[in-house]
Amino acid sequence: MVDILVDAETLSFVAAMVGIFIAVAVGLVQFRNFVKARQIEIYLDLYNKIMEKDLHRWSVEVAVLWKWKDPSNFFEKYGPENNMDEFLKFTAVTTYLENMGLVLKEKLVSARMVANLVGTTILGFWEKYKPVIREFQRRYKLPKVMPMTEYLYQEVKMVRPE
Repeated sequence: MVDILVDAETLSFVAAMVGIFIAVAVGLVQFRNFVKARQIEIYLDLYNKIMEKDLHRWSVEVAVLWKWKDPSNFFEKYGPENNMDEFLKFTAVTTYLENMGLVLKEKLVSARMVANLVGTTILGFWEKYKPVIREFQRRYKLPKVMPMTEYLYQEVKMVRPE
């Protein structure tokens, strides 16, 4: 009789442990699915933001249409002292890129997803504007300005080296 009770106790203990193991495994799968769904949601928010008419238009203007000879010429044409409206377009684009870089740095989205969304844009933007950003940092004594845009560029470049 004691053996049957010990076996029943052991069996109920093993069943409880198996139940706990299954519950933990299911919970981990659900958590992984939640994280993936959240990443997709954040990605879509980033996509929707860049497709807003004004920001999209300004991104094209800043990245493609604006021309200058050197950083000084940039500030003559588009700097805040001479052309605040144009400069605000530039800051809207860079603020978007800064936020995207922060989202990437915090690992809320993958570098692959960001590279697919704006890879070409960020590579071209940083390579075109790096001298302007360095001059901005020097001119306005803001050495830490736009660190997430540079981080974004570095991460995208690792995913899309060509």
